[in-house]
Amino acid sequence: MTVKVSKPVSSTQTLMQIHLCFAPARVLAAGIQLDVFSHIAAGRRTVAAVAKAAGATERGVRMLLDALTGMQLLKKQGRCYRLVPLSRQYLVPSHPDYCGAILGDDTLWRNWTSLADVIRTGRPPARVDMRNKAEEFFPTLVRSLHVMNRVLARRLARALGAGVRYKGLQVLDVACGSGVWGIAVAEADSQARVTAQDFPGLLALTRQYARRHGVEKRFDFLGGDLKKIDFGQDEFDVALLGNIVHSEGEVSARNLFRRLHEALKPGGRIVIIDMIPDDQRTAPPFALFFALNMLVNTSRGDTYTFREYAAWLTQAGFKRIQTMDIGSHSPIIIGTR
Repeated sequence: MTVKVSKPVSSTQTLMQIHLCFAPARVLAAGIQLDVFSHIAAGRRTVAAVAKAAGATERGVRMLLDALTGMQLLKKQGRCYRLVPLSRQYLVPSHPDYCGAILGDDTLWRNWTSLADVIRTGRPPARVDMRNKAEEFFPTLVRSLHVMNRVLARRLARALGAGVRYKGLQVLDVACGSGVWGIAVAEADSQARVTAQDFPGLLALTRQYARRHGVEKRFDFLGGDLKKIDFGQDEFDVALLGNIVHSEGEVSARNLFRRLHEALKPGGRIVIIDMIPDDQRTAPPFALFFALNMLVNTSRGDTYTFREYAAWLTQAGFKRIQTMDIGSHSPIIIGTR
C-alpha cells in the first residue's frame, strides 16, 4: 500500500497563487469575447470548429477550452466540449438569463490595472459616478446585475412583507438601474406603485425591464441626479438603495439619508443593499476588494460598516436600525422613520 503524504504549500507558492488569481477572470472574459459558449451551444464542439467560428487559432482555442473545462464551465469528452448547466443558462447570449455582458467587458479590468497609481494620486482613470460615464457604462453592468440580483430581490420583497403584511406600498427605487429591486416589490404587491429614479439615459432600460416583468403600468419614472433631485415629503412607504451608497461617498450618502427621511412617511423604511465589511474592516474579502473597486472607478466611493451606517441613519432621524439576512454576501440594513 502506498501512503501519500500531502505537502504544505510553501509561502512562495501561496504568493504565486495570489499573483495568478487574475487568470480565471481573464479566461472567462476571453471565452465570452470569442463567443465560445454560443459556438458550442450551436453544435461546434471541437477545437477546430470553435476556432473557425471564432476566427482564432486552434492552439489558443484548445488552451482556452481546456482552461474553461478546468474551471468547470465546460465538460470535455474525448475531443468534444459541451456546456454545463451554469454556462448554458448564464453565458449564452441568446438565453434570457444571460449575464455575461459585464463579465466580458474590460472596463473594470483596465481601471484596476491603474490601482497603484490611483492609490498614489487619488485620481481614478475614469469616473463611472459621473452622468456621461454612468450612462455609457451602467447599461452593460445592469443587464448582468438584473439576473444576478433577481432572486435576492424577490427574497427581499418577501422579507419586507410586500403583498402580505403590507399592500399598496408606495416605493422609491433610488438609482434603480434595471429596477430589479422595485420590480420584485411590484410583483409581490399587486397594488404597489414604484417610482424609479436614475439618470435619464438609464431609465429607458428600466422601462424595458418593468415591461418585461409586466409591471410597467405601475411604474413612474423620475430622471435626474440623486444628489440634486427633489424626492418630495411624506410620500413613500419604502425607499430602496440597491448597491448605490458605495459609489456616493460619506458626504453624499449622509445627505441622501436626510432627504430620504423627509421623503418617507412616518413609519416608512429605508432599505440599504450593499457590500458591508465588519466594523474592523478585516472581512469579508469581497467587501474589502469592492472598496478598492470604488477607488479606481469613483472620486469618493467606498464600502461602509454597519456601525457607520447606523450612526449616519440615526443622525438623519431614523429611529430603529436593524439588519436582515437574505442570503447575500452582506446583510440588508433597514432604518425606520
